[in-house]
Amino acid sequence: MSKTKRRRPPVVAPGRPGLSGAAVRLGGLLFVVAGLVFGTFALGISGHASGVWGTRGTFAVEQCEHLSNTQRGGGRAADTVHCSGTFRPSDGGPARSGLDIDREYEAGRRVTASCDFFGTCYKVDRVNACGWFSGLLAALVLLCIGGPGVVHGAAWRTERYDRPRAIQWRLVKGLFWTSLGFLALFVVLRYAL
Repeated sequence: MSKTKRRRPPVVAPGRPGLSGAAVRLGGLLFVVAGLVFGTFALGISGHASGVWGTRGTFAVEQCEHLSNTQRGGGRAADTVHCSGTFRPSDGGPARSGLDIDREYEAGRRVTASCDFFGTCYKVDRVNACGWFSGLLAALVLLCIGGPGVVHGAAWRTERYDRPRAIQWRLVKGLFWTSLGFLALFVVLRYAL
């Protein structure tokens, strides 16, 4: 009589319906992709709005044109404003004309800005940077939720990973409340100033 080891099936934590590994991985992948896309925008814009990244200087608004947006059914959406002008770096480099700025201004206004290499300038505004930093933290929440599902699949829901799941949950809660705090600070500062 040969003794063979039987492989025990993974024990799923009680009260959790079984999902296939592919379903958990797909759900995790969606969270990770959303976190990466939103986080990339939030990181870039918050870096420029805070003045940490990009070339700092003065942006002179030369013209703003109103572009109307239409919705299906003949309705009108809010109009957008496209402002462009000339950027003069504070380090004495050559002026660059025909660049866009991220907000609406009246022609002739000068704004302290930071420009990226794509030709878009962002007003250096710590309040705006606070709001985008909140978005960056929210993107990290999405990565923390989806990452373990992508790596471990349905096994992430087994008893074997109870402790790592508890750590994940504390990290998600901490990032969520910090993100909400920065968002509240952004709203208060935006309307108070």
